[in-house]
Amino acid sequence: MNSKKVVEPFTEEFVKAIDDFLAGAVKLAILGIGNEDNGDDAVGLHILKILQREDLPEWVMNFYCERVPEHFLGKIRNFGPNRIILLDAADMKEIPGAIGIFPKEAVSSGFHLSTHTLSVTMLEEFLKPEIPDLSTLYVGIQPKQLYFQTPLSEECIEAGEEFAELLIERIKLANEKKD
Repeated sequence: MNSKKVVEPFTEEFVKAIDDFLAGAVKLAILGIGNEDNGDDAVGLHILKILQREDLPEWVMNFYCERVPEHFLGKIRNFGPNRIILLDAADMKEIPGAIGIFPKEAVSSGFHLSTHTLSVTMLEEFLKPEIPDLSTLYVGIQPKQLYFQTPLSEECIEAGEEFAELLIERIKLANEKKD
């Protein structure tokens, strides 16, 4: 995966990228990032809330990070994941609700996705010395509105629910393969 993949709806390539990422997961941390006060900036948090209602395997842990994923470094380090999925709003210049997956390299190479880009890329750098095989996948959802005190748009609600459903399905499938 060297470039972004924007998907509507999920293509075989998108699902395969998720499956390949999960295939090597011994422990998976899923981080919801965003600001509930700014409309669609909360879409990553919306997805995480859906995931938290599910009975996911014990090798998966959710972190409701809001605007400060770096504040969860200690908890993430203690969990010791070798895979991290970051969920956030991302301005990809696409239609609202479009979903893209990006390797850390795309996020750290100056491809500006969100206000959280610096902390997102630094997260892996802080954890990598203790978890050498750590791999990070950034999932971005195109926002429609980022205005103060606005709700999530219908486009982002729908995209978030669809992605959460897909991720739950793929995690459960990966868990079956572990048994």
